[in-house]
Order: sequence, then structure tokens, then C-alpha cells
Amino acid sequence: MIWTFSMVLGMADVIDSNRTIHKLRTSELEERLAQTEAKRLQLELQIAKAKHAIEDLKPSTDNVSDVDHELATYQLVGVVSIADKTHIVLRKGEELIRLINGERGAMNLSAEVQPGKVRISRFGYFRDLPLTERW
Repeated sequence: MIWTFSMVLGMADVIDSNRTIHKLRTSELEERLAQTEAKRLQLELQIAKAKHAIEDLKPSTDNVSDVDHELATYQLVGVVSIADKTHIVLRKGEELIRLINGERGAMNLSAEVQPGKVRISRFGYFRDLPLTERW
């Protein structure tokens, strides 16, 4: 009887130790899961910061579209060479604008004659106007 009683007590110790081991494993897995979740959140934060920094580096699309839209309204009227200067005549609506090749003119606009085209530029943006005839 003593032997069965001690065996029952021994089995109870084994069951208690199995429960303890199971609890330790569960708590360890929960801890690892929490660490993994924390790392995932840190990476998401880093990605969000990087995306925000990239967006800050991009030029504002409103300014680009305004300048591009404005440059698209200019038409090439003519290119005239007189003595040592080349004059470029542009039309914007009803207005004629005369620029000297390679120099900044009105509204910070510049024009440069290149082979087969005239490049107009303003604030670092440019548009190429083809030369259709040879003047």
C-alpha cells in the first residue's frame, strides 16, 4: 500500500513537472512571438520613415506640371541671326517674345538653338521645339 501510495505521489510529481514544462514552453513561445511582433513593427516603422523621406525628395508635382504646362504654350515663330547674335521669336497666345540665344530673358525664360531644335527652358525645366525649316 505504501508502495502504491508512493507511486501515485511519484506520478503526481511527473504530471506536475509535465505541466510546468508545458507552461515554460508556452511562456517561451509567447515571449518569442512578442519579440517577433516587436521586430515586425520596428521594420514597418522604418519602411514608413523611408517612404516618407523618399516622398520629401521628390519635386512637387504641382510646380512641375505648371511649368511644363506653361512651356507647352510657347510656339516657335522664327530664328533670326543678325551680326553676332541669334534672336529667337516665340509666341504665347497673342504675345510675341524675343529672346537672345543662350541668355535669360523675360520671365526667367531662355532659349538655345541646337541642331534641329530650339530648347526653351525655365526654372530648370525645358521643352524642345523642332526647327522645321532652315533660316
